Amino acid sequence: MYTLDIESARKADTTGASIKELGKYVGEITQAKEIKSAKTGTKGIEFSFKSQSGQKANISIYTLSAGGEKYQGYEALMAIMTCMGLRTIKPVLGKATKYDYDTKKEVQEECQIFPELCKPLGVLLETEDYQKQDGNIGTRMVLKNVFQAATELTASEILDRKTKPEHLEKMVSGLRHRPLKGAKPTPTRQHESSGDDRPFSNDDDLIPF
Repeated sequence: MYTLDIESARKADTTGASIKELGKYVGEITQAKEIKSAKTGTKGIEFSFKSQSGQKANISIYTLSAGGEKYQGYEALMAIMTCMGLRTIKPVLGKATKYDYDTKKEVQEECQIFPELCKPLGVLLETEDYQKQDGNIGTRMVLKNVFQAATELTASEILDRKTKPEHLEKMVSGLRHRPLKGAKPTPTRQHESSGDDRPFSNDDDLIPF
């Protein structure tokens, strides 16, 4: 015997689907693995995000150049850690899922992963056009900012010990699509400040967790 579950019926429309629209999403990071450009040595993290409605998105942020220069993706990572209450994260050897274009299936690979980052999170996503290797134009999701899933507080609000979210509504209204302008997207476009760009401090007295 089964009894109608309305919420489950609604989720059937989105379960397994990819996030394709810019906007505000609440969910969790289900996978976080270290990435490194073979050409430039640029380092970063690739996240698998799953919203509460079951929609998924893969998001990459580039944090450091081969020479140690910090990209804006580094700021995004610090904001994520703040929203999750994490002071440090360390990669460990583990397994992560990736899509194999040859077999057209998801497979497991051994790589450096960040288990501590697999927690609830709110994200603001924009869309961005990019040129594929075959010359065609595609659209991908780009991380604009993050917020604490339970409270909707942004990183700076958490660090300032705010109890009521004030920045998020304005950030959502500022989300936009980024058309291709002929220039190849750079790592710094993975995350841009949105009025919530207060510098992070290493002073323990200023960290509320």
